[in-house]
Amino acid sequence: MASFPFRYSALLTLAWCASAQAAGEQGMALRLETQLNEAGAAQSEGRPVYGRADSLSGRPGRDFTLEGDAELRRAGTVVRGNRITWYPEDEEVLAVGAVRVVRQGSVITGPELRLKLDSTEGFFTSPSYELPLYNGRGQAERIDFLGPDRIGLRNATYTTCRPEDPDWVLSAEEMVIDTEEESGKGRWAGLSVGGRKVLSAPWFAFPLGDRRRSGFLTPGFAMTSRTGPEFVVPYYWNIAPNRDLTLHPRVMVRRGLQLGGQYRYLEHNYQGDLKVEYTPDDSLTGNSRYLYSYQHSFADLAGWGGWVDLRGVSDDNYFVDYSRSILSSSERVLPRDVVATRRMGDWTLLARATRYQSILDARRAPPYERVPQFNATWAKRDVAGFDVDAMFDATWFQRPLQGSPEGLRMVAFPQVSYPIVRPGWFVVPKLGLHMSSYRLDGGSPLTETSLHRSVPVFSLDAGLVFERPTSFFGRDLTQTLEPRVFYARAPYRDQSAFPVFDTGVADFGFPQLFSENSFVGHDRIADANQLTTAVVSRLIEPATGAESLRFAFGQRMYFSDQRVSIPGVAARNDKRSDLLFAATAGLGRGMSVDAGLQYSVRDSEVPRLNLLWRYLPGDGRILNAGVRYLRDELGQIDTSWRWPVAPRWTVMGRVNYSWLKQRVDPASGLLVDAKPGIIEGVLGFEYLVDCWTLRFVTQRFVTAEGRNTSAFFLQFELAGLARLGSDPFDILRRNIPGYRLPNDRPALPSRFFGYE
Repeated sequence: MASFPFRYSALLTLAWCASAQAAGEQGMALRLETQLNEAGAAQSEGRPVYGRADSLSGRPGRDFTLEGDAELRRAGTVVRGNRITWYPEDEEVLAVGAVRVVRQGSVITGPELRLKLDSTEGFFTSPSYELPLYNGRGQAERIDFLGPDRIGLRNATYTTCRPEDPDWVLSAEEMVIDTEEESGKGRWAGLSVGGRKVLSAPWFAFPLGDRRRSGFLTPGFAMTSRTGPEFVVPYYWNIAPNRDLTLHPRVMVRRGLQLGGQYRYLEHNYQGDLKVEYTPDDSLTGNSRYLYSYQHSFADLAGWGGWVDLRGVSDDNYFVDYSRSILSSSERVLPRDVVATRRMGDWTLLARATRYQSILDARRAPPYERVPQFNATWAKRDVAGFDVDAMFDATWFQRPLQGSPEGLRMVAFPQVSYPIVRPGWFVVPKLGLHMSSYRLDGGSPLTETSLHRSVPVFSLDAGLVFERPTSFFGRDLTQTLEPRVFYARAPYRDQSAFPVFDTGVADFGFPQLFSENSFVGHDRIADANQLTTAVVSRLIEPATGAESLRFAFGQRMYFSDQRVSIPGVAARNDKRSDLLFAATAGLGRGMSVDAGLQYSVRDSEVPRLNLLWRYLPGDGRILNAGVRYLRDELGQIDTSWRWPVAPRWTVMGRVNYSWLKQRVDPASGLLVDAKPGIIEGVLGFEYLVDCWTLRFVTQRFVTAEGRNTSAFFLQFELAGLARLGSDPFDILRRNIPGYRLPNDRPALPSRFFGYE
């Protein structure tokens, strides 16, 4: 077979000699490329054209004809056929017989081609085409090349199914595919599924990739027990690369029309998200109803940072009536928070104003509002070996509840520590002085209007780290043994007259074992004379540092009874705390276990238990099972799964069941009756073929005491084209940890994928 370049060899020789002479004068050097470069249309112009064939004929400078397994190649384009004629003056190729063109990831085959290589203009008769980058393919009566990235098709088809007997086909009289914009457009189109036309449209557009573009999104359909059947036809406006707007009018059979929208923006030093829903006339309540949510954050804006978080609804039952998930339906306190921060050397400044909208049962005990708060922290490390920091805070508290004390709280808390850290051990003594002052207004007539408190706080933290090589089931590992002790001392100060603005009992866990204060907030500083002992042991992969197993236990010993408390919670009088155990293990083959247990030595019972077993062997198979228990507050069994049950069928779901018959009411602190039952249940099915998927998901969840909502979602997905119906993915991802879309589009490969 002959192989040769269609170029004047003299020009190439002159170019090589010139570059060689320059290299000889300046010293030989190689130009290194960091990646394999693609050649666009502009880059291809003027480049050599290479050919090969069984035989060659022609007139030099006018035309060349290659016959027999012919191939013509220029950077970015390859043409093959039985006979190829090249016209160098016009930069035009004429190919006949079993023609195949490969260009920028696209493959087109057919009987006859005419193409200008410089402008990528021409046509292909009776072709078949394939877009491997997007798994798309089809046929046409004719393809016109409209430039380096666009082709026009007449009487064409498009599908992402296998070529033989595709399950769905999109056909159109006219179609344009633009690989640069990653989009397809057409006129007078029809969609056929299973050989039957199910949809016709005078105009249509579809995506090839994930690039954002303006236009109507796929309509959605769902049904809930509180709204009835509902339809959504979203419109997406891609305003700019960093700004977009989505409008989603929602028609609910039982409640009427709802107008909604979401506006997002992103800049280098700020970003935001605005959501609005408005129902002019709810058919069931007869009222207009709305929701708004605005989040904005900024950084390095004239030296300032901060955020804005504003949320609100028209009435208490908005989430109960309109939500599709237990997360939103369980919201009871909506913040209206504005914060500004600034760093000035070792100082961090904060100014804040926070109000809340309390709904449903949260109205009985609404949180205190900060109107306003000013905070300053100062930190200096390694000052002659000492770490010094201080916190100053002044907050005015208000509460929309009759009889609640209100007023100004000022806090100063300087601390100094001397960390001694060496290989294998550390010791950190720390001393602080917590000072606070209150100026109160309102509440009981007997409430003191001026209160002051100073509490010195001392702690000593020390630990050791031992390591040794070991083996576990034939694996070489490193085992650690890490004992740690923590002593805290703070004298008693009578704080019974002090209000409780934002303070509560700290959740008892491993972080709390190494804290000086058993309360969270500045309204109570616990008297302490206590010692924590704990041990952690780990099995570590020496090569990667990954933990295969972690086990920890700890306990706190009290040398005196605690006298400081908050209203409604008895002060501690035990000599020892409950024992805490925690373990995490990776069992291999996608299986892992996480466990946490709190054991009461005095009562010989378990007041808290968390257990999670997870199995993710791959191929989209997921099994999760867990138990969560907190005495008088929480008792749940939680299971979720996604598992193939047949070659094309997958079942998925979640059951979150509560067995408690009594629980503590968070508003009153009293023990009230509770009804065992399913808090949230999800059941779904997927029927997955190579190019389409059918999903059905049903959900039932608690929205308020004694009230439930059921929702149904049905979706038909044509891979790489569109999803018809309601979107259940947020529900599935939230309820099934590890869930991902079975047809998630992978990252597009390079155009050199499948290079010929």
